Amino acid sequence: MAIRVAVIGAGAAGLCAVRHLTARPNIFHTVCFDKNSSEGGTWIYTEETGSDKYGLPVQSSMYKNLRTNLPKEVMAFPGFPFRTSLLSFIKHEDVLEYLQEYTKHYDLHKCIKFETLVQHVRPEVHGDKTQWHVSYSNVGQRDETKTDIFDFVMVCNGHYEVPLYPKIPGLDDFEGEVIHSHCYRHPEQFTGKIVVCLGAAASGQDIAVDVSSCAKYLYMSHNKAVLQTVFTR
Repeated sequence: MAIRVAVIGAGAAGLCAVRHLTARPNIFHTVCFDKNSSEGGTWIYTEETGSDKYGLPVQSSMYKNLRTNLPKEVMAFPGFPFRTSLLSFIKHEDVLEYLQEYTKHYDLHKCIKFETLVQHVRPEVHGDKTQWHVSYSNVGQRDETKTDIFDFVMVCNGHYEVPLYPKIPGLDDFEGEVIHSHCYRHPEQFTGKIVVCLGAAASGQDIAVDVSSCAKYLYMSHNKAVLQTVFTR
């Protein structure tokens, strides 16, 4: 009897897992669950922030002008390179297209349940064997759940869906606008404004450069040494 494996998430990690599991159909029976309507996970760009039309947290942190901070040559899955016509540092649309091509090439759609939310995973121990009860529903009908039993569960739903805000005294009383990088989409919303960017890691510096093209003034607050980043103005 085939080993039943549930994969939660059809982003990059989930698709890679499904591809290798389905390459051994005589060993594994694979079912992948994803709440989105298509594959791609966090690489699916949306103008939505906060909650989606179903009241679920928006997963994607993509913004309009984002490019990868790693070259495509080290991002590709083994045996499936990015198109050679692309630059090394590519747009988020290129990454999403790559994941879509990967899914089509390995015929992964047959294993994926889209618009399906995993609501609960419960282990059940039988002697020295553990099975997993996975309860799921359609994203628009979350009160109607189904439960299937699996031998293994692979959790591939990412780490950055819920933004983490620092605890800063007085922040709640600030009368201006406060947004997290997870909810940032395009620089035009800061046109003519005075902006402070807290943090200077990868997202902080990249978004600061993007915002500086429109903001009246941009300040960066961080605990690093002097930055070498060149801002637009």
